Amino acid sequence: MYKHLFRPVPSRRLGMSLGIDLIPKKVCSLNCVYCEVGKTILRTPDRMEYVKYHQVIAELKQFMSAKPKIDYITFSGSGEPTLNNKIGDVLKFVKENYPHIKTAVLTNGTLFYNQKLRTELLQADIILPSIDAASQSVFEKIDCPNSNLKFLLYLKCKFKTSQPLF
Repeated sequence: MYKHLFRPVPSRRLGMSLGIDLIPKKVCSLNCVYCEVGKTILRTPDRMEYVKYHQVIAELKQFMSAKPKIDYITFSGSGEPTLNNKIGDVLKFVKENYPHIKTAVLTNGTLFYNQKLRTELLQADIILPSIDAASQSVFEKIDCPNSNLKFLLYLKCKFKTSQPLF
């Protein structure tokens, strides 16, 4: 019935979670060897409106009109949700129209170097980035990143702190 939403699923961390998929199947900045969705079709760091804002909002309005009992609206799905350059607009819509529902973003975090994206994501209640490696060589073996992504930039953006990490 819905193309960009996936029904509420129970999550041990987030309770009942409604998923929003802002990316076509397997558009991602990585091609992780363990990905449950399968091989990446388009490996890119380029942010675009992969799924149209108005389509997502129309589905969300229709779904929410039934007043479902959900704890979170979670941005995740078939690829890297932060690749969609309208994620901030969708977050804003959710916060303005459903302020009682929390938001979460499941991300690989590879685009955190982008200041505009970091600003957009400040609207989310929880950001859950993943990290699989501790060096460029392991990053390349496990996550198979787009060639423009470098591990040290990825690491610095995930753990931006004034305190030393080690």
